[in-house]
Amino acid sequence: MIRELRIKNLALIENLTLEFNDGFTVFTGETGAGKSILIGAIGLLLGERASSEMIRSRCGEAEVSGCFEIEKIRGKLRGALNETGIDADDGSLIIRRIISKTGKNRIHVNQVPLPLSSLKSLGELLIDLHGQHEHQSLLNEDTHVEIVDAMPETMSARERYTLSYNTYVSLRQQLHDAQKAARELADKKEVLEFQHKELSALNPQKDEETTLEQELAHLSSSAQRVECAKDILALMDSADAGESLQKKLTQIKRKLETLSKYDPSVAIYMDDMENVISACSELDLFCSEYLEKNDGDNCQNRIETINSRLAKIQRLKKKYACGLDELIDKKQQLAKNLSLLENSDSDILQLQNFFEKARQICIDSASALTESRKSALAKFDSEVTRRMKQLGFTGGEWRTELRPLNEPGTHGMEDIRFLVKTNQGEPFLALAKTASGGEISRLMLAIKSILAEQDEIPVLIFDEIDTGIGGVLAGEVSKALYSLSSTHQVLCISHLHQIASTANHHYLVAKRTVGDRTITEVHQLDDKQRTAEIARMLGGETQISMQHAEQLLRENRQM
Repeated sequence: MIRELRIKNLALIENLTLEFNDGFTVFTGETGAGKSILIGAIGLLLGERASSEMIRSRCGEAEVSGCFEIEKIRGKLRGALNETGIDADDGSLIIRRIISKTGKNRIHVNQVPLPLSSLKSLGELLIDLHGQHEHQSLLNEDTHVEIVDAMPETMSARERYTLSYNTYVSLRQQLHDAQKAARELADKKEVLEFQHKELSALNPQKDEETTLEQELAHLSSSAQRVECAKDILALMDSADAGESLQKKLTQIKRKLETLSKYDPSVAIYMDDMENVISACSELDLFCSEYLEKNDGDNCQNRIETINSRLAKIQRLKKKYACGLDELIDKKQQLAKNLSLLENSDSDILQLQNFFEKARQICIDSASALTESRKSALAKFDSEVTRRMKQLGFTGGEWRTELRPLNEPGTHGMEDIRFLVKTNQGEPFLALAKTASGGEISRLMLAIKSILAEQDEIPVLIFDEIDTGIGGVLAGEVSKALYSLSSTHQVLCISHLHQIASTANHHYLVAKRTVGDRTITEVHQLDDKQRTAEIARMLGGETQISMQHAEQLLRENRQM
């Protein structure tokens, strides 16, 4: 519900703060006092268009803010808050809108800046505003299905349909994506096969480039390494008087053995000499084998092989504009795509079967929803028609039209549209083509009265609901408004004493002159002031009208 409304520098309102309570609140006052400004201010909070002409003269900007108290955040309201990133877990929403003559208008909800479209979507879930306003939800045919599916008889069927429809839509999208992917792959089949063949022929391996480059660097030093090995062998085989280094070391060892027989201290050199001779033998063998392995022709062949493979790797890296690891991944992805292409027909056929089953389930649940709607609407149309007669539509009639669709839609397999004839002998027409603002307000009053318990929008505002009515009919309208206020917060602007006297709370809207400026003020009336205002509405503050006003208030307090 709306707890507080603040208005600053809007039209004739200079600075106004209003606090609201539960139940039924009425605003009265002379024509032109500024009641429409209040409705306009609330409309701004709901996302209606703003104009710099609304700003009070001699002021640079106008500001409207409203504090809403929400007992339970549920359904669409919770979704809208989550979508806009607004935290309202404490159960309160503060909407603030600033209109500037410079064009720099601003909107904040709980200090979160919002675009106008988001405010409009949020506002539709907080207040239903009925009168001569663009916000009228009853004129929006998109809301008709929501009104019908809020009925107890249709709610469970609608929930089941929504589940089946979501499954149907999901599988439809999966099938569409699979068919599209298969077509795209089929169009590229020759290219994919060529690329896969090309990469498979190369068969790149992880870290292969680094390994090959290291080996190439090693082979490039072959000539220097062979020359060193040859020099080592030459030194070991070089003869001094025809003797090699190894032979000389053997002779030295024998001399040491002889010497050790006479001098034991020489024995410590015997093991070292044995190791030297063994090392020389192993070095001789190593160098011989090294020269054999590093044959110049073999090295050159390997260098050519490595250079050729590195060139192929570089060419494909450049061609596909990626690194070696990405080449490996691409080869694997190409294989996967070709496999998908090969199996696509069977996969699509399986998806097609799933989709057809989901579609049939969706159609069946849509049929069940249609039947529940027809059953509910038979009672609903009859009840709205009955209440229309109570609210002044003599000879009027209400009808809900179900227009079949060829395929399941978001709300079922039919569009829903409310039609009405407001007078006997007239054809059924869409609401926007047949009803005035006051008539639409009374029609919505009838609907809201029927669906009071199911309606999630907490605040109802009726402007001009009493246009063209009076007497007994005004009394019926006031009773309907009062009854509706037991489940909703109801605000109403009225010129009729029957409605004003029924309300729980009464505000007077009036103009006065301060200096050279005219301002609109709003005051909540106490019992005495209220009696005087109702007497004025009865025709003037005479003794008879005062007594009549007091009697009306006493009777209504006993309701």
